[in-house]
Amino acid sequence: MSFRPAGYDKLVKFCEKATEYGCRLAWSDTCCINKDSSTELEEAIRSMFKWYRDASVCIAYLAESTSVDDLGKDVWFTRGWTLQELLAPRAMKFYGRGWTPLSNSTNDKQDVDMMNALSRATGIPLDDLRYFRPGTRDVHDKMMWASTRTTTRVEDIAYFYRLMEAIINRCGEWQMMAWAGRPSADSAALPESPRCWV
Repeated sequence: MSFRPAGYDKLVKFCEKATEYGCRLAWSDTCCINKDSSTELEEAIRSMFKWYRDASVCIAYLAESTSVDDLGKDVWFTRGWTLQELLAPRAMKFYGRGWTPLSNSTNDKQDVDMMNALSRATGIPLDDLRYFRPGTRDVHDKMMWASTRTTTRVEDIAYFYRLMEAIINRCGEWQMMAWAGRPSADSAALPESPRCWV
């Protein structure tokens, strides 16, 4: 029996699916980021949106889902950084348990049933799911989308605070400050987590 590191089988299946899409190169956040290097991790976090946006297809594996009807229960929708993985790509394909496609479409961002299910699961309007544009417009809504997600790593939380400071410096919307809960230990103007947006 040979040794297989955690995530090996998932990576192999991911590469198989990428090959089916005609991709000669593939990038997986599971193994392509050195999480032991804070510098590399920080750079990757800053770059991920662009990587997802520029990808010919983003492949998402929802290990707990068996159909479009139950995808909203998948843990993937609770993870902090899968939000940009959902919003950034122009083309996306969702696979459920056992790497079974959750739709018959080659691009789930163009599949009406999939988009409706994703909108119900996330509370994100269809146009934003399909054609998301980053920026300081409708910031409170974007923070509401983030509020349902969990980040646990210190680096993720630090990134959140840097993001919040940058948004506050550029945003003219008073709703940006409409949050409830405990303030950050670093600033009473900022909440301690994205979950504070109401």
